[in-house]
Amino acid sequence: MRFWEGIRLSLQQVRSQKLKSFFALLGISIGITFLMAVITIVEGMNSYVRDDFAGSLFGVNTFTVVRRPQIQTGRVDEAERRRQRRNPQLTMEDVAVVQAAAPDAQYLAYYARDFAGSARYGQYERRNVLMVGGSPEYEAVQGWKVVDGRGLTPIDDQQALPVAVIGSQIAERLFPTTSPLDKRIRAGGHGFRVVGVLEAQGGLAGNLRDAAILVPFETFQRTVASRRLEVDGITVKMGSIDELDPAMAEVEGALRSNRRLRPSEPNNFGIDTSGGLLEAWETINRVLMTALPGLVGISLVVGGIVIMNIMLLSVTDRTREIGLRKSLGAKRRDVLFQFLTEASTLSILGAALGIGSGFGMALLVEQLTPLPAAVSVPAMIISLILGLGVGIVSGLYPAYRAARLDPIEALRFE
Repeated sequence: MRFWEGIRLSLQQVRSQKLKSFFALLGISIGITFLMAVITIVEGMNSYVRDDFAGSLFGVNTFTVVRRPQIQTGRVDEAERRRQRRNPQLTMEDVAVVQAAAPDAQYLAYYARDFAGSARYGQYERRNVLMVGGSPEYEAVQGWKVVDGRGLTPIDDQQALPVAVIGSQIAERLFPTTSPLDKRIRAGGHGFRVVGVLEAQGGLAGNLRDAAILVPFETFQRTVASRRLEVDGITVKMGSIDELDPAMAEVEGALRSNRRLRPSEPNNFGIDTSGGLLEAWETINRVLMTALPGLVGISLVVGGIVIMNIMLLSVTDRTREIGLRKSLGAKRRDVLFQFLTEASTLSILGAALGIGSGFGMALLVEQLTPLPAAVSVPAMIISLILGLGVGIVSGLYPAYRAARLDPIEALRFE
C-alpha cells in the first residue's frame, strides 16, 4: 500500500511542477527513443533480410558465379581489391563450363545488366531504369512472376526479338491509364514491345526488380551491350539446399581447371549466395548491437544527471515539508522511499514516452523509406528496466540527503 501511495505522491509532484518534470523526463526519453528506434529498425531489417531480401536478390537454393565477389565478410585490404578488379570478365565459355559442371541443376541462367538511364512511352518517362538481358530460365531462377501478359521464351532469345517484360514501377509510371501490353517503349536508345509485367515486390529488393526491364539475352547483346559474349553472372538453382554446396564445389573446381589456376592461386572469380549475404548482415548487426549500448548509455547518464539535479532542487524546495513529515513521525526510510519512488516514477515515465516516440520514429522511417520496422517486445522490457535503474541510481543521493535532514532545522528553513 505504501508503494502505491508513493507513486501517487510522485504523480502529484509531476503535475504540480510541470516544467521541472518535463526536463527530468526529457533526458531519459531521448535515450530510450534512440534505443527503441534503432532496435525496431534493426529487428525489422533482420526479419526482412532473412525472410525476403536474400532470397529475392539471389534466389532460393541458388548460387551465382560473378567476376568478383559482391558479398564479402571480414576485412578486405586494398591489394586484394586490386587483384579482384583484374579478374577476367565472364564469357559464354564460362557458361558452358558451369553447365557441364552442374548437370543436375534445376535451372541455370546467365545475364548481363546495364543502366539504361530512362524508359519512355509518349510523354511519360521513368528514370533510373535497370536493363537486364536474361537467358530463357532467368525468371525461373530469380523467382520473378509475371502477373500480366507473358514472360520471355526461348524463341524470343533465339531470334533476338525486341520484346521486354517490365517491372511494376515502370508499368505504373509509363502506363497510368492503359495496359502496357503490346505497347512500344524506348530504353537505352532502343525500342521494345512490352509482352509482360512483373509482380510488384516492394521493399529494398523491389528497387531492383520493380524498376527493371527484362529483355532476351541475345537482344541485349545486339542492342544494349557494349561487349559481345560477356555476361555479368551465371546463376545455378538446385533442387534442394543439400545439393547446393556439392554443386558449388564442382563448379568452382571446373572453373579453376578451365582457367588453369594453380592450387596455390586464389580464385579469379567469385561465387555469391544468399548465405553469404546473411553472414555479411549478421556481421553488421553484431557491430550495431555492440555499439548501441554505449551510445544509449551516454544519453541515459545525461538523463540521470538531469533527474538527480532536479531531485536535489526538489529536496531544497521541500525542506520544510520534509521537516513537518519527520516531526509527525515519518522515519528516515519513509522519506528515502518517497524520494526514490519519485525519481523512479519520473524515469519510468520518461522511458514510456521514449518507447512511444521510438516506435513513432521507426514507423515514420518505414513509411518514408524502404527500411522495414518490427516491434520488439524484449526491447520494451529492457527500456523499462533501464528507466527504473536510472531512476533508482539518480535518486539515491537526493533521497539520502532528504532522509538525513534534521526535522528542527528543516522546519526553520526559509
